[in-house]
Amino acid sequence: MELARVVVATELGDIGDALFRHENILRRGLLRRLPGEYQAAYLLDATRAYLQAGDLRGAGRTLVEAHRTAPAEVRCRPLARTLIAEIARGSPAAADVARLATLVGVTRRTP
Repeated sequence: MELARVVVATELGDIGDALFRHENILRRGLLRRLPGEYQAAYLLDATRAYLQAGDLRGAGRTLVEAHRTAPAEVRCRPLARTLIAEIARGSPAAADVARLATLVGVTRRTP
């Protein structure tokens, strides 16, 4: 499935391909076919791709969408906490990301 290709491309470091495929998935509405928990898990992987591309705004937007889709899925996954922390450390974190960081107990730390 197309979603798996985004995850594989992200894992292999082919971020341009991962983000191209992700945008295509969004345009085609393919996520709506999945249960919310699967959508959120996929969106966390897409968040990783945005982070690897250095796009904090895209990463934050995708992370917040994952939380809106399946809040428990985002709150329970260790990967989500890591992503939230990375985005929150960016300058400046969007208000939605800051609220999410506070909600899950991730504080902004400076290196």
